[in-house]
Amino acid sequence: MRKTLTVVGSMLVLALFLLLPCAFADSVSLSVASPATVTLGSTFVVDVNVSNVTDLYDFQLDLNFDPSVLSATGITEGAFLPTGGSTFFIPGTIDNTGGTIAFNGDSLLSAVSGVSGSGTLMQFDFTALALGTSPLTIGNEILQDSTGNILSDTPTAGSVTVAPVPEPATLLLLATGLCALLAIGLWRH
Repeated sequence: MRKTLTVVGSMLVLALFLLLPCAFADSVSLSVASPATVTLGSTFVVDVNVSNVTDLYDFQLDLNFDPSVLSATGITEGAFLPTGGSTFFIPGTIDNTGGTIAFNGDSLLSAVSGVSGSGTLMQFDFTALALGTSPLTIGNEILQDSTGNILSDTPTAGSVTVAPVPEPATLLLLATGLCALLAIGLWRH
């Protein structure tokens, strides 16, 4: 009986050690703040979000995109890390020829511990240049806790599709059809 309890206890401890890293794994995800489809010539924002992080003190990352479809125009610090105190934000270098925004970073300055939870790390401003779909991928990412340990992460890529601007004639036809349907509905009552 005692041997059975020891084996069961050992299995439970092993299962706990295998499951804990999954429960506390950090996941960096990329999400488009505007709809996944934008119109040609429009401007929009892409957020880089972190979720389920514990004790995030600083980070660096690059964002890659298709420069034949999109043009990067700006970089802004997200609201997540500043919830832990004063920060030192480094907006990266935009390369609209190569399709990268590299060397972005942010660090807490005086906090003893990092920030935990989920939120937006950075925001990137774009202009839609041409029709098509651009992947948006995170690269060269490093997340560290307040003791300098590197936090594991799983980057999740996103994309944005640039669609043509609806022609005025199409909008006029749609509006006429809606008015006709409304008139028929009122006439029947």
